[in-house]
Amino acid sequence: MRRIIAISCLVIGLMAGPAFAHPEKLAGADWVLAGQAGQHAPFLRFDGGRVGGQGGCNRFGARYEMDGDRLSFSPLMATRMACRPDIMEAEQAFFDMLGKVKAMTLDGDRLELLDSEGKVIGHFERRLAE
Repeated sequence: MRRIIAISCLVIGLMAGPAFAHPEKLAGADWVLAGQAGQHAPFLRFDGGRVGGQGGCNRFGARYEMDGDRLSFSPLMATRMACRPDIMEAEQAFFDMLGKVKAMTLDGDRLELLDSEGKVIGHFERRLAE
């Protein structure tokens, strides 16, 4: 009987798979927007109910709430530095995307942010925090 219970727990855990994340699995790393590199690469850094990072030109911060695979951010606060127009446009699109986040999936070093319809709106890759 104990063996059946143990196997059942293992199967349920595997079925939950990567879709359900814990805040501690997000902490300790920068989550860089996939395909981006260099000093203007947007990234997220999660730490104790807060998220911060860089949007491309400006640093930002907010609070986040996570419940299973559900994720949401409070309104962002950001510095107001000026950069080239193309960087500013990309940053605004990044901030707009963060405002639409309703859920996430985490699979190893890959974080996907989802909108209210479950559509992936952002892919991020883990980079150890400096």
